[in-house]
Amino acid sequence: MRLFPFIFIFLFLSACSHKQPELIAKKLEHHPVGYLSYWSWVKKFNLETKIHTKLTDEVTEYLNLWKESYDLTPATNLYPSQISNENFEHVFRYAILSYPRMHKIRLNKRLKAIFLVKGLGVSTIMVELKSSQTKHTGQFIAFLDQEVLNQKINDWYRWRELTAFKIDADYSFNPYLSHENNVVDTIHYTMAHLFAITLNWDPKYYPETGGELITKFDSFELIKESWKLDNEIISPKFASFPEDLNYIRYYTLDDKLFTTKDMPEFYSSLLGTNFPNLFALSSSSKDFIESIANYMHTVVLDKPFSVDIKNQGKIVETFNSCWQQSRCQSKRKVIEKILEFEK
Repeated sequence: MRLFPFIFIFLFLSACSHKQPELIAKKLEHHPVGYLSYWSWVKKFNLETKIHTKLTDEVTEYLNLWKESYDLTPATNLYPSQISNENFEHVFRYAILSYPRMHKIRLNKRLKAIFLVKGLGVSTIMVELKSSQTKHTGQFIAFLDQEVLNQKINDWYRWRELTAFKIDADYSFNPYLSHENNVVDTIHYTMAHLFAITLNWDPKYYPETGGELITKFDSFELIKESWKLDNEIISPKFASFPEDLNYIRYYTLDDKLFTTKDMPEFYSSLLGTNFPNLFALSSSSKDFIESIANYMHTVVLDKPFSVDIKNQGKIVETFNSCWQQSRCQSKRKVIEKILEFEK
């Protein structure tokens, strides 16, 4: 069983270079909040009833342990919307109410609680709850950073990209993920991420350990769509993109290796792959989650997805959603098969 949360968007644990202090790790492992039994009081009502802005002392302690363990700090260089912190909860609840019923039901089956918090520096920390009765409970709690989510979706995507790229004054980029460009769409995309994370924890779809990723590689259909196993090394199976892409890292603070000047080449190289965006090729796990979330956003919710990259104001590269293109049709079928099974 994996003992760590999924820190998202996406600070997957392998991206964190800080080793857990033994004491914090022990506290996290045995903290009552991390166990399914702690949440026995949660009723099987709708998802809206599981949203919380006030944390108990125990839940606050548990969250602070994760923050301390992975040096999580408040996000910087955000593009905040005009929604005040006081009103964000109302907008969030409206976004949940307006989310398609089928997808709310899917999430509601798996989530015990959603906490709106501040200071994570990433969108989500999501934890699978433990139990002495079963290896996988399939039940989760999620902490969402309302400061990160309180960005209009096009701004949120721009912010995420700039956690991996330094700004070159001559090169700008304009993501387009919504006609309305509002915070509700950002929350809806995040809901798709949450659902995809729950699937990522399911051993039917993704291996529990790095060792299983190697020994059982052929068992995981969605991973095989974009990744290959060669001499016990998992890598993208496409040869069409620059080697530098192997070193792209999101949510870095001071060690960004690339600038926005590199974006035209990087995005252009994706056209020979079935990755929906640059973020997806960061790792097989991120690809699994981002591909499902991006598919749900663009196909299921019928939203746009494109990125225009400009050099001194002139468009030099446009990257569009792959789900209507031949390069992603096989991967799309696998995702649709998973979503159909999980109805």
